[in-house]
Order: sequence, then structure tokens, then C-alpha cells
Amino acid sequence: MRIVRSCRVFAGALISGAFIAGLALTGCGSATAGAAAIVGQTRISEQALTASVQEVLVAQQKSPNTSDASLTSAVLSRLVTSELVELLAAEAGVTVTQGAIDSTLQSYVQQAGGEAEVQDILLQRNVAPSQIEAFVRTNVLARLLGQALAPAADLQGQSDAFVAAIIETSLVVGTEVSPRFGTWDATQLTIGPVPSDLSALPAQ
Repeated sequence: MRIVRSCRVFAGALISGAFIAGLALTGCGSATAGAAAIVGQTRISEQALTASVQEVLVAQQKSPNTSDASLTSAVLSRLVTSELVELLAAEAGVTVTQGAIDSTLQSYVQQAGGEAEVQDILLQRNVAPSQIEAFVRTNVLARLLGQALAPAADLQGQSDAFVAAIIETSLVVGTEVSPRFGTWDATQLTIGPVPSDLSALPAQ
């Protein structure tokens, strides 16, 4: 039970489970050439995606050359989501200090029963130890954004405000995923299936 509760804490009330409601974007054509995804003016390169996936595979004691489409999709979803949160935070003037990241991570450690337990739990969520700080940063920013957007609301109200703002951010800046990896689904803040007409694309 402790692990289940801790997973919920790590995900945060503002970015847990079904992250976001919004629009499924399609038509990712040549704009994503050479990139795994594009969020606004930011390109997430295939090289960066590959490196992140390999970090997870190595932490899971698997070969870094293992082909795992579901893992790749999960990692890319997280990278896109993190970038959207960063863009929204910049627009809203919300910043996070290293101290806030450190204290939040320490609270995770205390609740989970140790640093190793934190790493184990997050590794099950496809977050490598080297990626934990960035993961925590995104969670802290999400919490602060909810508070800034709906200061008088309860936790659920802040979560709703954050969700609505992320939807708008995704729509305004534009979010595209290379068809090789699927289709961006803002309703779940995740990568949907590869378009049927592109499912036969050769691996590169």
C-alpha cells in the first residue's frame, strides 16, 4: 500500500493519471523532420529521445538497444508534457527554486521509506534515477501553477485550472509528434497510436 500511495504522491494531484483534456493534433508532416516532437518553438530531437529511453533501459537492467515502442512513447509523452509545463510557467511568471525541488524530493524519500524506494517506484513509471530531478521539477511547477491560477480554490479546483491552462497552451503553441512515434493526444497528454497510413514506416 505504501508504494501505491507514494506513486500518487510522485505523480502529484495536478499531473496524475489522465493528465490533460484537450485536442488530438494530427497532420504532423515535414515540420517534424529530424525531431521526435515539436512543442511551440522547441524541437525534441530523436537523439534526445533515444538517450532518455536508453537511460531508462539501463536503469531497468536491460540492453540500451532494446526496442520498446511503449517505453519510447511513455518517455516522449513525458518530455512533451514537461515542455508544455515549462512554457506555461514562463508565460505565467511562475518559477521554481532548487530548494523547492530538493524539499519535495526529500518528502518523497520520507514517504517512500528511502531514496532507493523512490528510485524503484519511479523506475516503474519509466523514470530513470538520472531523470528524477527533472520529473520532480515538473511536478513542483504544476503545483505552483495551480496555486497561481486559482489561489482561492481547493486542490481539485487548482488542478482543474492547471488542466485548462495546459490545454490552451498546447493549442496555442502547437504540439506535434513525428508520425513515426504516433499522434499527440492532448486529452490524455500522451502519444496515441501511429497513424494507420504510416504504420508501415521503416525504422531509422
